[in-house]
Amino acid sequence: GVLRLISMRFCPFAHRTRLVLAAKGIEYETVNVSLKNKPEWFFDINPLAKVPTMQHDGKIVYESLVCNEYLDQVFPGRKMLPEDPLDKARIGMLQAIFDTKILPTIYKIGRTEGEERQDAFKVFKEGLSFIEKDLATSGKSFLGGDQPGYLDYSIWPWFERLPLKLGDDLKLQEAEFPKVLGWQAAMSGRSEVKTCAHALALYKANNANPDPDTGLDNSR
Repeated sequence: GVLRLISMRFCPFAHRTRLVLAAKGIEYETVNVSLKNKPEWFFDINPLAKVPTMQHDGKIVYESLVCNEYLDQVFPGRKMLPEDPLDKARIGMLQAIFDTKILPTIYKIGRTEGEERQDAFKVFKEGLSFIEKDLATSGKSFLGGDQPGYLDYSIWPWFERLPLKLGDDLKLQEAEFPKVLGWQAAMSGRSEVKTCAHALALYKANNANPDPDTGLDNSR
């Protein structure tokens, strides 16, 4: 009867769901798989063989945002998504901005150099300005209000890894993004975030040589 999470330790999409599981205090077991050498049984469970995939009460749920909404609806504890239709729509629209304008440019920043890298950073900041405005308008510490919610957990994995992408040459300025930087600090201090976190050095080592077992001798 215990929920099973099929995951990969360094996958940011699986990280989304681990955050919600931790935040809601849900008991679960983890099966970590290699995404470079996926086991055959994984395709029998999920035709896409992607993480996260959950097994619960004989049913299969996959795709990170789908998993998180399922967890919020099925399990008790504080709600991750608002009940108000307009507020829920706001979360959905901000998620769309993250998916379209922020997430792709985070990856582009990490793989480009020179002017192309600077241009990607500019687009990244344009997308981030919507998050900044939302936090400023609400006056809350988190996108979910006084506590993190669905959107906070869905975007955090990439912000946890962001220093590796920005390097030493790119930096978010306090004068331009005071609310976003405050949000990052507040998220970093959350117990569920700490529970699911890896050190930047571990992410860097895995990026250089992708291996789901990286650091197992001295980390979770």
